[in-house]
Amino acid sequence: MSGNNRKDDANSAETQHIDQLHDRQTGNAINAWLIFTCTVFGAASFLFGFDDKIISPIAALTPFVVKFQGPNPTTGNNILTASNQSLIFSLPLVGSVIGGLLASPLNFHFGRKLPLYIAYIVSVGGGLLQVFASDLGSFIGGRAINGLALGLANATYPLYISEVVPASIRGRAVSAPNILNLAAGVVGTVVVFGTEKINGPLAFQIPLAIQSALPVILLFLTIILPESPQWLAGKGDIERARKNLRILRGFSDQQVDDEIRLLVLNEENERELHTQFWSIFKRQHLQRTLTAGSFFSLNQVSGVILSTTYSTVFLTDLGIGDAFSLTIIASCCTLVGTMAAPFVIDRAGRRPTAFVGIGILFAIDTIAGGLAFVKSRQATVAIAALSFIFNFFWASSFFSLSNLMPSEMATPKLRHHTMSYTIACAQATAVITTLVVPQLTSSDAANLGARTYLIFAGCMAVIFLFSFFLLPETRARTFTEIDEMYAAGIPMWKWRSYESPLELRAIGPKVPEDLS
Repeated sequence: MSGNNRKDDANSAETQHIDQLHDRQTGNAINAWLIFTCTVFGAASFLFGFDDKIISPIAALTPFVVKFQGPNPTTGNNILTASNQSLIFSLPLVGSVIGGLLASPLNFHFGRKLPLYIAYIVSVGGGLLQVFASDLGSFIGGRAINGLALGLANATYPLYISEVVPASIRGRAVSAPNILNLAAGVVGTVVVFGTEKINGPLAFQIPLAIQSALPVILLFLTIILPESPQWLAGKGDIERARKNLRILRGFSDQQVDDEIRLLVLNEENERELHTQFWSIFKRQHLQRTLTAGSFFSLNQVSGVILSTTYSTVFLTDLGIGDAFSLTIIASCCTLVGTMAAPFVIDRAGRRPTAFVGIGILFAIDTIAGGLAFVKSRQATVAIAALSFIFNFFWASSFFSLSNLMPSEMATPKLRHHTMSYTIACAQATAVITTLVVPQLTSSDAANLGARTYLIFAGCMAVIFLFSFFLLPETRARTFTEIDEMYAAGIPMWKWRSYESPLELRAIGPKVPEDLS
């Protein structure tokens, strides 16, 4: 018994030593250059946020409706018909699906930087086509081209960030760009609010011109950043991987070598793994693939589309005050939630954040949908207020987790394929929801209005069950540990308490002589 106690004490001491080592490495690793690098790469999400948030207020501008449609034949007001809303909001998302799928081979063969270069160049072209569009078809074409660029960028930047930061801060680092995403939404809606009073095409051309200029700035900033050390290690370029990791880390050469050893261990463990795209659907990877892809897609059926993509149009239909001012408030609520997410996700963990967030969203969907049957001004104002609260909790939980999980739960050698599949699935789901929602809410279609929230409430109930059985707790876990737990078949609700072998949490074996 005493021998076992001494063994336990030794293991405990070794565990404490490794944890202290990781604490020191994590603290030293967070330096100005790493923060700058992650911020610039994460700024790709700023483009998505700007595009996503300006289209709703732009589509509600009278000059835009007059130029591309004319008065609504049903109501006589300058409001887009349900069919034109579907075309403008959903059809361009097909470009995002294509961009997400293209990201897989580009990320595999060319790393993380070149795909972003391509995305930014394509985005400029798509933006300019929207600025100078002469008809609705040209405008939608420009949005589709820009959507392709955004799909490519969204499938690339989370990979890079998840690969260059320590595991203990991965949740904060990957979810932090969502702040830029939502900040872009606030900036975009403020810009449109400022041009709303212009009587003519400049009211919508100015925001679109700003959108076209942003990728140029990001392109030049991205050029100076180092390529992902993990991608370089996967390609066998260990010396360049070590050099880039040294740039990104603030600690000693010995500690950099320790981290390189763990990268090499990952590559050795997966050397025989087939890396074709369809490998993600093989039996041993299927659960990880479906969870990563589905979680992102399920955002589209949470009800958030009513308070983000269609917010201005939806609030206009409700007839509540100044819809443009309320859209800015909605964007600010989303931004505040996004700012809270990095602190919540790494402290509370993935599963608690998901369960609390999903439960609150279900309650809001149910209450808002029920209030839609009450014909009063007070009930309508309450629905609008609930949509703002919805934005906060959606951004602080469901949305932020959806960006994080695909980048950390996928098989490392298949991460680029999994992320590509995730973005493609999410945008395909977005195509469907943006096509369907106007047909449910608009007065010239099903005319359900806010009662549509009840449909989303049913979806959230199913999502809660899905999360319980398939969402893992990956907080502070290395990619090697995550691989081990999936391989061992550990139930999702037991991941938090699982103790992995020390070598998977520490530095791994030494680098072979031919790699050192």
